[in-house]
Amino acid sequence: MMREERARQRQQEGSNRSGGRKQELLLAAYIFCYFLVSFSFLTSFPFVHSDESWLSGLTRNMMESGNLGVTETFYDLKPRYPHAIKVIFHLLQMPMMGLFGYRIVSFRLLSLIFGCAALILFYILLKRIFCGTKGLSGEGGPFWQLPGEGLSWYPLAGTVLLSVDIQFLYASHFARQEIILVCCIIACVLAILAKRPAAAGLITGISIGLHPNSFLIGAMCAAMLLPSIRQAESREWKQTESGEWRQAWKPLFKYAGITAVFAAFFVALSLSFDRDFFRHYLEYGNSEFDIEAPVASKLMELPYFFQKIWYGVSGTYYVPDIRFEFLLFGIAAVFLIVLSLRGTLQYRAEAALIGKGIAGMLLGMVLIGRYNQTGIIFLFPLFFLLVLLAASNLARRLFRPDSRERGAVHGVLIMVLILTVASLSALQIAPWLKFSYDDYIGEIAKAVPRDSKVLANLNSEYYFENSKLLDYRNLSYLKDEGMSIEEYVRKNKIEYIVLSDEMDLIYSQRPVWNMIYGNPRYMEEIHRFLEEHCAPVHRFRNDLYGIRIVQYIDSGRAFTVQIFKVKDLS
Repeated sequence: MMREERARQRQQEGSNRSGGRKQELLLAAYIFCYFLVSFSFLTSFPFVHSDESWLSGLTRNMMESGNLGVTETFYDLKPRYPHAIKVIFHLLQMPMMGLFGYRIVSFRLLSLIFGCAALILFYILLKRIFCGTKGLSGEGGPFWQLPGEGLSWYPLAGTVLLSVDIQFLYASHFARQEIILVCCIIACVLAILAKRPAAAGLITGISIGLHPNSFLIGAMCAAMLLPSIRQAESREWKQTESGEWRQAWKPLFKYAGITAVFAAFFVALSLSFDRDFFRHYLEYGNSEFDIEAPVASKLMELPYFFQKIWYGVSGTYYVPDIRFEFLLFGIAAVFLIVLSLRGTLQYRAEAALIGKGIAGMLLGMVLIGRYNQTGIIFLFPLFFLLVLLAASNLARRLFRPDSRERGAVHGVLIMVLILTVASLSALQIAPWLKFSYDDYIGEIAKAVPRDSKVLANLNSEYYFENSKLLDYRNLSYLKDEGMSIEEYVRKNKIEYIVLSDEMDLIYSQRPVWNMIYGNPRYMEEIHRFLEEHCAPVHRFRNDLYGIRIVQYIDSGRAFTVQIFKVKDLS
């Protein structure tokens, strides 16, 4: 009998390993196809934003100058000071530029690569939760089978669900840091689940060199590692003489210590770039994000932030319609909370951990008061985990663990979710495929050589050589410098001015859109200068790149871009 039992065990283990390998082959095939399909519309969705050219423009200047402590060439009057808080991101962009040139596709390709990496990490995380594995492979049973208390096909299905979400697609196509931070978030959750706070601290520390939003990762991890009330009230907590109470806090202290070392390094590096780093960074934060506002007022902004995303309110950032996801996340969270209160929640520890992480991240948003629409993606992997946990608990309550119906319900439920999310994403992506960034650049190229000095919108920076473009954001500082438009043009030897109807719209509706370029009080003066000292050389219509305000993009209103040549540069 014992031999038969051992034989059955070996057979089951072999079946589990075989099923795991098959699922991983399916994952690899899916990621490969996902990459190819996503690459096919990489530069069409979303539209190219000036943030992308701002970041990659600084990367180019760093490479050409051979110095990480430089600032952007397209800002000469707008105050800019070097720092190291995103230096790792620029180092990641450099090989992409070296391999594929200074093009938008080069930098968006970096985001797509990290998007695929995030999906692989999410798969590993789901496999750890639902199959009890400790890595990419391991126990878990064949992908088509529902093995006892585990759900071996959940990791692949859950990964597909996240991959087709519009917000995830947006982040993995956008040449900013968000999708890399998503990788860091998932990796940190994995490390904490594996009881590796040092690894989480290492990941968080590295993320400081990506973006200031690494603070949100720190807040999430700190909340996850914070001892529970039950631990704090336990008998061991009160035995201070033996030091057993310290065990509850040890992971958090270890995490905080390692993260602090990295923070100190990046601060020291920033100080080597700029001795007044602290003052300048605080001044920038206050001018752009009002970070010194009272915490109470920042807290009041949080519901308004989600309300704006719900209604798609935005300035220049594309905000996809994610109302379905919001409803899905809300229903899943409420369902899990009810089951937890009733004491019937499966995966209780994992759900509690994810809930603490979400609470920590929201608290982090409130503390820094930086409510950026693109940052909503940081919450999505955590909320999708709650959705999968809720679906698992729902099927478990409706059917017996060993029933075939339970497996079928899981499959149908997740498939319906995938198809719904994918369909909503496709409907939102389709309208943008008719626009081409290359067409916009091509029209400018008809009249302006790439080595000419120009005053233009930063979103055209990919066409021009380094240091040849000056952005309109500089002009709001002319009055502070005691300069006129003419003096500014002469001083910088500007040969061409590329002006879109957007500028007149912003001026006519001031101060509503002053946050885009600053105070546009110079518009009347610039029109006089164009009339007296410039000649029009080209004019074209572009209802996307001729206007940066989202509510007017492709609204039926015609927007044109005019190019003027300065006649007398002497």
